[in-house]
Amino acid sequence: MSDPFHTRSADLASRRQFLLQAGTAVLAAAVAPAAALPDARPAAASGTTILDFERKLKRMRFEHYRRPPVDILKEGFRPVGGKIADFATARHRGRDHFFYIERRLQEGTPFYPGHEIYFGHASTADFFEWEVHDPVMLVRPGTWEEAHVWAPCILAEKAEFIMAYTGLNRHLSQNIGLASSRDLFGWKRWPGNPLSPCRNAVWAAWWDDDIASCRDPHLFRHDGRVWMVYTANTREGAACLALASSRDFKRWKDHGPIITGPTSGYEPNLGGGHLQGSFESANLSFREGRWLLLTKAPIRDATVRTWAAASDRFESFRLDQMWPFWRDAIGIEVVRDRGTRSLLAGMVGGYLRFAEVDWAETRPSAREIKDRETLARWNSV
Repeated sequence: MSDPFHTRSADLASRRQFLLQAGTAVLAAAVAPAAALPDARPAAASGTTILDFERKLKRMRFEHYRRPPVDILKEGFRPVGGKIADFATARHRGRDHFFYIERRLQEGTPFYPGHEIYFGHASTADFFEWEVHDPVMLVRPGTWEEAHVWAPCILAEKAEFIMAYTGLNRHLSQNIGLASSRDLFGWKRWPGNPLSPCRNAVWAAWWDDDIASCRDPHLFRHDGRVWMVYTANTREGAACLALASSRDFKRWKDHGPIITGPTSGYEPNLGGGHLQGSFESANLSFREGRWLLLTKAPIRDATVRTWAAASDRFESFRLDQMWPFWRDAIGIEVVRDRGTRSLLAGMVGGYLRFAEVDWAETRPSAREIKDRETLARWNSV
């Protein structure tokens, strides 16, 4: 496979490095806390001086960024100046926290230099009022995650939270790493990164010097092990979801694909909305006596974004037995559970939206929440 990123000139590499550094500098300036105003300011004979103007505008901008107006039922949540893509959620000290790819682009692809270089972070105590915090997990130039970071997933483990996430290098090769936090604000990457679950796997098409799929990790616990479902490709040229497991988060065992798409028919579209593409944003859980897989699926010409499949075994699902789960949303995450029902969050057109599901149904599907009372009831769970 040819790749212009792999054969770029030294000048283009330098330009990319400049863009990454420039993006880092802009980000640092954008999220820096507002400094306290000095007690003594130059006096003005009348009206507002330029100094007063600038300080007031600074306060207005930061207040707007930190506490954006959110109509969660009509539109959903998004950060000021951007939209969200794949995200993770965790609950801590009475607040629901969301970590998301912060998408600040117009052309519909995340691959361009300077785009999707950190995770946005927002939290809410009631789903209606939101606070935006400083971004986390900024890309690291010169490493396996130098170009982009994508698709976090968070697993609560005793006194800490463990995040699995995707990193991309300059060739757009994707890999998976881990980070941990005790308070959801300060995150430390693990020294054993990246995990490289596809490396040396006999079934996988993966390399680190060209574009290659190994992304969108989802973690869950079962039978004394941590399991990870993620997006990958087979050597035959098919999209798939693959499975790996570990007892200690350090040594991972490959279990191969759990669902595989066709080996032909993939047609790229520069603006997105491909007729057929990858499995993405998987979520796997055991519900009402069976395993349920949620994922964006490579079903040609389908208008449904997220599909569901059921199985007695979490190692095997069939593409031809999937049904529509949430027509307009991708990146589905479970926020709360109550009996057989769950509160779900999903990304709809770059906005975070909420829905309910009853897993006891034969073919459960998400029902988007349209009224304040229904969403408010989940605050008591």
